[in-house]
Amino acid sequence: MNVHKFLSGYAIAACMIWGVLSTTAQAALDADSTKVYGGTYLSDCKNPASPRVIVQAAALLVQKDNQRMSGGNLQAAHSYFGQSPPPNYVVALLSEVRGGLELQALVYRDKSGQYLTLDGVAKVRASLGPRLLAYTYRLCGSARNQPEPVRSSQPTKKYALTELSAPGLLYDPKIKSIYYQTLGAKRKTSWLAQLDGPSPTNKKVNVGGAEFILASACKNHDCAENNVVLLYAQGQERLYGKIYER
Repeated sequence: MNVHKFLSGYAIAACMIWGVLSTTAQAALDADSTKVYGGTYLSDCKNPASPRVIVQAAALLVQKDNQRMSGGNLQAAHSYFGQSPPPNYVVALLSEVRGGLELQALVYRDKSGQYLTLDGVAKVRASLGPRLLAYTYRLCGSARNQPEPVRSSQPTKKYALTELSAPGLLYDPKIKSIYYQTLGAKRKTSWLAQLDGPSPTNKKVNVGGAEFILASACKNHDCAENNVVLLYAQGQERLYGKIYER
């Protein structure tokens, strides 16, 4: 692919274990998000000792018996699935475990109330195991566990790019057009065209004295091998990027 290169490498650490994991607190859910999504989600509402997921303001905890997986730097990403969210989807809660690997809790609502499922990069999924990944974790016995209209991932108002994740760039027709021109033949690659994999919130960065919007996204379940990093020069309609694909 012909793209402008601005990074010499993009690496994701490869260490993931069960236990009490220390994380550096960086980001946390705001008060409203904590109120709506926080709490203890059980895999079996009739068994308080069943595997559970605990959502706190600054951490996402997965507990099974005496084992615990802890993710910090917690963020809410409503546009995680881009413009094609699955049924009942509400928000993706993204966190980082040791080594900077991503642990995700995908929150949904149906007629029975609020629930979540777990996901993450390959090494996190391997550490969780198929059983914990298969569970539906319910917010049991809570007044908040009532059916609510599902929030659309498509913004209903004008958001700043720093309030969105990478797929938010595609809401702007000009940026979308530039991005697709840059992709060229790679536009036929679904995860690149939609940027619908794991993606942190965009942020402003300074490169060579110029201000850019930094955005990044991964292919679902394959973040270590397939990812894209983009720099957008706001107001100048210039896009720089690098794709790492295997």
